Amino acid sequence: MKKNIIVILLTLFSITGLKASSIVIESPKAGYMSDHVYWIKGSISGYSGKSAILVLNGLPQSIPVVNGRFSVKAVASPGNNLLEIHANGQKERVSFFAKVPSKDIKVLLTWDTPSFVDLWVIDPTGEKCYWNSTVTKNGGNLVYDDSNYAPQTFTMVKALPGNYSIQIQNYGAFGHPVSRVKVYLVLYEGTPKEIRKEWIFTATKERTVYHIADFFIESEEK
Repeated sequence: MKKNIIVILLTLFSITGLKASSIVIESPKAGYMSDHVYWIKGSISGYSGKSAILVLNGLPQSIPVVNGRFSVKAVASPGNNLLEIHANGQKERVSFFAKVPSKDIKVLLTWDTPSFVDLWVIDPTGEKCYWNSTVTKNGGNLVYDDSNYAPQTFTMVKALPGNYSIQIQNYGAFGHPVSRVKVYLVLYEGTPKEIRKEWIFTATKERTVYHIADFFIESEEK
């Protein structure tokens, strides 16, 4: 009888533990999509953390979790996409195919504190793409979510030749003045010319703009 009770308790504990760390990705669904920008939504049952890790096509980034739920915007890559959500030692994944235009430039900003950090990308003409000007005359576009932890993504389908500057603003610290920032640069994504670069930086002062890196796009004219 005692043996049966122990087995039942272990079974219940196992089921409870599995449920407590269960991750459900509600959106996107596996299959096909044609949306350039889409929502990543879902839940993490029994989870009290304020953030989780999203790995999107190999790029890890922090995303906010509120009352066990996550909801962030993302930019689809052309072709096959794979996303994973990691939290509490568990992970869940979904893959889909996106019929969207390829992009010459993608810049992704992510950080590790519940503060506000802004991505600025300045093109060769001097025009700045940022939260207050998310679409530029030359085709730059910024996708961002006005919440802490939420990643920000700049894209340009057809890049102007010349020098680009990547900057960040440690806008609002909210008690967390020091943030570990990661910036990913992907050039010519999904093509044989694809290049990926990564920078890690520590932002230490609120309302301060930091220069992260410059990159150069060659002219296609011969």
